[in-house]
Amino acid sequence: MDKITDAKSTLRRGMKALRASISLSEKNLLDIKMQEKLFDSSFYKQADTLLTFISIGSEPDTLKIIKRAVQDGKTVAVPKCLPKRQMAFYIIKDISDCEEGSYGIFEPKSFCSEVDYKSGNIICLVPGLAFDRKFARIGYGGGYYDRFLAVHSNIFAIGYCPERCVIEKVPTEDTDIRLDGLITEKTVEVLYGK
Repeated sequence: MDKITDAKSTLRRGMKALRASISLSEKNLLDIKMQEKLFDSSFYKQADTLLTFISIGSEPDTLKIIKRAVQDGKTVAVPKCLPKRQMAFYIIKDISDCEEGSYGIFEPKSFCSEVDYKSGNIICLVPGLAFDRKFARIGYGGGYYDRFLAVHSNIFAIGYCPERCVIEKVPTEDTDIRLDGLITEKTVEVLYGK
């Protein structure tokens, strides 16, 4: 195992434990504050389409975001895992349009249609275990988001995590894609010029 791979594995274990240590009441408060930051942001207000993960376990809650974005008239799409560690986003109107799929994660049902990645202003909420202020991230190790974002560079990709999951420097490799922004309960930061 090389140094970066080893550093990533160690970091993943530590950040999973850190996130799991947040009490439910504190997590609920963090979720509300993070959602407010998202909804108040200019990129959310200007977006036609929101691509978002469906939260599980200790991840920041996205179910309320999905509901609100649909109410706001946005096209909302969630990911489906495909062969060869690829991923695509499919449009839903409600979380009931999803069912349990790969890795126990809810995915869009077969009747959902894939989003048009070239149409309108698209933002993508990206999950992760750790982020840094240069918008590098460490995910769960599958590389799904890195592969997806490498192909769809027109999409404005935003890391979404509690402030305590932001560290000084995330170990990265050439295949790791930097994001365009980061939302925590305290800040909204973006890379200008995209």
